[in-house]
Amino acid sequence: MSRAPIADGHGHTNPVRGVGAARIARRFKEAGGWFQALVALSPWHYALEFRGYDSYVELIDIHIRECKAAEDEGLKVACIAGFHPADVDHLIDRYHMKPVEVLKLGLRVVDYVAKLCSEGVLDGIGEVGRQHYKTMPERVVIANLILERALEHARDNGCVVHMHLENAGTDTVDLTSMAVDRVGVGGEMRSRIFFHHVKPVMAARAYELGYSSTIPGLARILEYAFTRLDPVYIVESDYIDDPARPGAVVYPWEMASTQQRLASKGLASEEYLYRINVDNVVKVYGIEPP
Repeated sequence: MSRAPIADGHGHTNPVRGVGAARIARRFKEAGGWFQALVALSPWHYALEFRGYDSYVELIDIHIRECKAAEDEGLKVACIAGFHPADVDHLIDRYHMKPVEVLKLGLRVVDYVAKLCSEGVLDGIGEVGRQHYKTMPERVVIANLILERALEHARDNGCVVHMHLENAGTDTVDLTSMAVDRVGVGGEMRSRIFFHHVKPVMAARAYELGYSSTIPGLARILEYAFTRLDPVYIVESDYIDDPARPGAVVYPWEMASTQQRLASKGLASEEYLYRINVDNVVKVYGIEPP
């Protein structure tokens, strides 16, 4: 089995409906994990009564405690919070907010997250982006305006950004890169902008344009990436930590064992695994290697 430390480039924990960060981190560490980028969920996933902006402040407080719990188990952690594009639809449909009210709320939340990033409390903004499903055009515009505000903070304050986008192949990468250009994020700062949950072909294109990416840690995807892609990405679990919610991509510890198993079969070298699990993480997040 491979001895390379394993990183989880994007995952979620939920101390209310799931098992929480401490138990997840402990099991991931036992499987060879050393780093997790932990991304906050939306207020209703924590069973919070929705009170507008205050609910987002409360969920971020919960998430910061979750990040600390994972760190206490011995993992290096990037703590990230944002305003998910699906929140736009949920707030309009469930809470009957007006589109302009949702936009103002999303911008305020992203500004608050950026402030915490500048203070060293959080490490990045995410998820922000565009809906990956069909919705009303004005709702996509709202989500995209919130994304652009996050990119402005990446430009001005060096915040990492995790983008949740439509999965339209390299067109998604190219079109989003135009927005990044318009905002004025260039040079090394681009590597701190992540295309999250992408296909391998999108990861390759993102790297060509100077961005980072995370690909799902499923065996069939990793087999393809290990044999056809340079080590220019990070693997993610996108674990949700809620037994009542379908859609968790893979357990972090299973993602770790899959990488190790595929490497033992000769599909990836020890150097390749180290590049995607350590070098790429250290470069983007500026943390010490294990």
